[in-house]
Amino acid sequence: MTIIRFMRVLPCLLLLVAVAACGNDNQEAFMPGSPVEAAFTMEPSEPAVGDTVTFAVTVTQDGKPVDDASEVKFEWWREGQEPHEMLPATFQKDGLYIAKQTISQPGSYFVYYHVTARDFHTMKKIPFTVKGETGEVDQPTPAEQQSQNKETASSPEHGASHEHGTEASEGGQVEMHFMPATEIRASGETWLGVHIMNGDDVLPNATVRFEYWKDGEEKHAFQDASETHPGQYGTKLTFPASGAYTVKVHVEAGSIHDHKDFSITVQ
Repeated sequence: MTIIRFMRVLPCLLLLVAVAACGNDNQEAFMPGSPVEAAFTMEPSEPAVGDTVTFAVTVTQDGKPVDDASEVKFEWWREGQEPHEMLPATFQKDGLYIAKQTISQPGSYFVYYHVTARDFHTMKKIPFTVKGETGEVDQPTPAEQQSQNKETASSPEHGASHEHGTEASEGGQVEMHFMPATEIRASGETWLGVHIMNGDDVLPNATVRFEYWKDGEEKHAFQDASETHPGQYGTKLTFPASGAYTVKVHVEAGSIHDHKDFSITVQ
């Protein structure tokens, strides 16, 4: 090949390399890296009525502190209580996020931490006990439990403040934390993810599918999700037009067959 001919071909070769590099960059942007991890602590570990409890998580990725988490929340409630309380956490340093809450009633409690960072969501349910002045634990009576359940079923706001969703399912109950991209644009490829829990553990090896449609339209589209990490599933898809959409997440695993609707807005 002569030098003149080579100089004519060179710009085309450079263009092809640039296009390939952009394609790889876009692909890598949609695929999460190593999962984030969260280490939970609570002080005091055995609180009494009137104590101010400090919930804390230290968030890391590949052993290094994560100081740029998108969101860290603590969801806590007394056994039988609805709705649950949500506490936004504040960043301290070296991957540490905390929130404080004074608890005025004895009883059995639960707390979930929710950490969303770098395209990952991790959460875990931790039980704890608040002692009364005599050191005893006060449990809700059957009448209180029944009343709380009725209020939960009839309240129009039930679940509205929850970032994740639960529904009764065949074979048990799973909890889903939906993770759409921060900004979704029509005709552009976007990443949708979901973190699925079964009780206190992640739900691995499930069959997960996203069903989505524009509000007011009858045509539904489907997209299978793949498991990127244990209990975390995602896929790339394209919304054809801007507007309000519903995404129904279908989950199947053994005897479990569950689904949950989530709302998103496409720009």
